[in-house]
Amino acid sequence: MMTASSGVRSTDVDDPRDDFQIDPMKGRSEAVALADEIDHSEESGYLPAPALFELWLGAGRSARGEEEIRKIETLIESFDVIMMTHEDAREAGLLQARLSQAGRTMGTVDVLLAGMARRRGEILVTCDRDFSTVRREVRLRSYRRGR
Repeated sequence: MMTASSGVRSTDVDDPRDDFQIDPMKGRSEAVALADEIDHSEESGYLPAPALFELWLGAGRSARGEEEIRKIETLIESFDVIMMTHEDAREAGLLQARLSQAGRTMGTVDVLLAGMARRRGEILVTCDRDFSTVRREVRLRSYRRGR
């Protein structure tokens, strides 16, 4: 199971764009429940490097940068980080081309995450509705964000 981020974000408490890597740490109920379910299952959770890039970029832009960096470093300790391969890049590029031909769009990092999940046969965990664009091509596990 891979976790997804979308859009550039920080881990600030009030940032509505946070995703599954940060939501459980903030106590968001559906994310906590899903994280507990994953922890008690036989499935492993992974943090794709492109999602990590978005978190680092958000921390760099945050007014509370040092605090955000510590949160990300703690997060990294709880996930296996997976790097993007040339096979993942191929899958993502071809996926983006198919989306473009169908008149649909998706952010670059999001399509990289979708391509990685598709090629690896992993479930992509997210609360970001933008991923519904690829729901027929990528196995998604969505949750609603609760406060």
